[in-house]
Amino acid sequence: MHKRIDNFLPEDLFKNLQSLLLNGDENQIMPWYYRFAIADYDDTEGFVFSNDIFDRGVIPDMGLFEEIAWPICSRIPMSSLIRMKINCHPRQTLRGSENYPKCRFHTDMKEEHTVGILSINNCNGYTEFEDGTKLESIENSLVIFDGKTKHRSVGQTDENIRVNINLNFVSRPWEHLMELDEKFNNR
Repeated sequence: MHKRIDNFLPEDLFKNLQSLLLNGDENQIMPWYYRFAIADYDDTEGFVFSNDIFDRGVIPDMGLFEEIAWPICSRIPMSSLIRMKINCHPRQTLRGSENYPKCRFHTDMKEEHTVGILSINNCNGYTEFEDGTKLESIENSLVIFDGKTKHRSVGQTDENIRVNINLNFVSRPWEHLMELDEKFNNR
């Protein structure tokens, strides 16, 4: 079971975030760090650039945390944030080829949590569940699902990069998350 919330952030806020993550600006260039594996250290069918904004209480860059994490987290009914990282998936195949790489099906962590994926740009890359459900990359849409659900990232072929923000958090009861769509579509 998953929930998609379209137009999750107000348009002006989202456009500023999108500009920072896709282009940078005169004040900030987004730092991207190479990871030789996508899902875990044994999953070497591709690579990703990412930046941990928050990881179990550690905030490597307070400026990025305030600019990126705070506007997102303040809109989600969560008890606590466990991790937030931004992924930048470069296209790793020829345009028009089959989507690649497909990382291993995995869960982000062992403890009980909820996953949120906020798409920053439109592309044909997606997140896939083991049952074959595909969660499209649609800019400014947040997809929320139970952290026990095995999923994987599948690379895009139509754009040079796919950028998303991955959140792992302890949520308030699931019913509150399901009400998010009404909250944000009635602004």
